Amino acid sequence: MAQQQQSLIYSFVARGTVILVEFTDFKGNFTSIAAQCLQKLPSSNNKFTYNCDGHTFNYLVENGFSKSRILLDLVFFL
Repeated sequence: MAQQQQSLIYSFVARGTVILVEFTDFKGNFTSIAAQCLQKLPSSNNKFTYNCDGHTFNYLVENGFSKSRILLDLVFFL
């Protein structure tokens, strides 16, 4: 039986399109991809999720602030 677990790779909080604070312990192009997507998000309150190269990109836009987290999907076989 396989169990799926997600590991946090990158997270940020932005006001509009300006990233105010970010966190990561990893290196990769996910930071630039996340920032590019931030430029395209509508300003209305909403949630967005998409998958790319085994990463799950989650965005929450609320009252002009954008919060994002990028997760790596890991599958464990028992």
